Amino acid sequence: MSQPPNPQRSPFSLVEVNPDEPLKPPNTQLFENSGLAQHTVTHAAATDPDRLFSTNGDMVDPNLAILDEKPEHRLIVYLKAQGFSNKEVSDKTGYTQPWVSQITRQPWFRLRLVQELREAGVDQIQQVLKSNALDSIFTLIDLRDDTQAPKAVRKAAADSLLDRYLGKPTQKFADETTHTPSTEELHNLDRQIAEIDSTLKNEN
Repeated sequence: MSQPPNPQRSPFSLVEVNPDEPLKPPNTQLFENSGLAQHTVTHAAATDPDRLFSTNGDMVDPNLAILDEKPEHRLIVYLKAQGFSNKEVSDKTGYTQPWVSQITRQPWFRLRLVQELREAGVDQIQQVLKSNALDSIFTLIDLRDDTQAPKAVRKAAADSLLDRYLGKPTQKFADETTHTPSTEELHNLDRQIAEIDSTLKNEN
């Protein structure tokens, strides 16, 4: 014989429910329950074209939401951008490894980290270009002074050196607009021509 259902047990779960007790509010510290889960920064981190690759399609969300960035969090960004592991970051900052993991998984942290890596890459490229600029100048000088090189190559090298020192010359455009004489001017010309013709006839 089946027993009647226990009124203190929910038919949809194994957790006993006391109808006299109000339901507890959700834990807003959890990432999925926080405002950070729907924040624009989370969407930006997920759709950033330069975001770090993940086989799961995106970086794993943190368990807990950190809603305010602190200066020490920015320090962790710089350390991670330099390639330090979570353990090394933990040793340097005093945070536990699990908490470092939570920080590095925050969407605002991921955006800042990618930005730092991008800027570091640009700085590195600029540094490489600067370090090789002098060699490029010497190459142009060698081409200019190479008597065996075609004249066009030597001239182009010389022009390139001058452009880098003086800047490219300003291009000037001549105004070739012609003046159209007025009717009065044409009559005066006709009269002068007639007078010249008359004078030539009298001389003959």
